[in-house]
Amino acid sequence: MKTNLRLIGGKRLQSPNNIYTRPTTLRVREAIFNILNNRVENSNWLDLFSGTGAISCEAYNHGARKIIAIEKNKNNSKICLNNLLSLQDIDNRKNDIDVICKDVLNWTKPNHERNLSSKIMDLNKLKFDFVYLDPPYDVNFHELVLNQIFNCNFLKKDSIIICEHSQNLYIKKSTLWETIDVRDYGQSRLTFLINVQNP
Repeated sequence: MKTNLRLIGGKRLQSPNNIYTRPTTLRVREAIFNILNNRVENSNWLDLFSGTGAISCEAYNHGARKIIAIEKNKNNSKICLNNLLSLQDIDNRKNDIDVICKDVLNWTKPNHERNLSSKIMDLNKLKFDFVYLDPPYDVNFHELVLNQIFNCNFLKKDSIIICEHSQNLYIKKSTLWETIDVRDYGQSRLTFLINVQNP
């Protein structure tokens, strides 16, 4: 287990000792939360392909109210949960976070019964202010997952979807979403999308 992964502020996190997990870099995480600023406070946050949970941990530290992390790899989902449970004051907030070991492509299907995934929250009632989407760079899951997300009932009218992907990928235009910002950081690109339909 590696511990060289750090949060904004310096706290160390666990990360798996393999080459297959690519945690979002500190530079990219700093950029995201500088852009979002105080809008994260009291928000509901969905972290898809959560890996080590670094983004979920940052959302927690920036004041998110509810956090759901989806990660299909059992080892990574355990690491994600352990990292979240290591955060300050978490004993009083355990019912505000949930790490679900499920495949994102199935979990985001519009008719999927998400409530069976969570033992803590009623996911049928939860609407997310922010959705973070970070599949492996070498697969093109973004548009498939985005189509499913924007056809689900867990977005708010003003929800922001943040896609992390390689600079070689551009998120295509759609009748479902509008691109409001694109930022490049090294080999990573962030695309910020909003809903163009009323949920």
